Amino acid sequence: MKHRSGGRAVLRRPSAAGLRQFAAFAAIGLANTAVYYAVYASLNIWLPYLAAHVVGYAVSVVGSFLLNSYLTLRTRPTWRAFARYPLSGAVNVAGSGVLLHLAVSRLGMNENLAALAAGVAVTPLSFLLARWAITSGAAATRRTGSRPPRAEEAARVTEGASRK
Repeated sequence: MKHRSGGRAVLRRPSAAGLRQFAAFAAIGLANTAVYYAVYASLNIWLPYLAAHVVGYAVSVVGSFLLNSYLTLRTRPTWRAFARYPLSGAVNVAGSGVLLHLAVSRLGMNENLAALAAGVAVTPLSFLLARWAITSGAAATRRTGSRPPRAEEAARVTEGASRK
């Protein structure tokens, strides 16, 4: 992270919480890849492969968003954050695609090794975008006061309505 100190940019060490979040994000990404493939392979038996891919990708994006909201960033998911969340995936695909192409065409790397290296290289940027998408959505919802009711509040409202 950079911040200004006396007119010059200074790099700061990532915090312990930031490192924990990044590790959780990476672990969820690995698990999410397995979920995508399981859904894809299961549906590909009955559906055309592109349809199976779209469904698998959709399931994995929703799962990734929810897991990263609750576990990585420890915040409630919002619709606003959910709408922004795919940006991190789009940047990941575009960035890794460019790096993959350069590694293979310019550096002569093995295509499989280059794909892994490109994916690893863009993961920090993808993490920062995902964290921005989720946390700024949560902050905006808190500011507008349109958060969903907590379970206890919902129970009190339901209880009060049943007594009438």
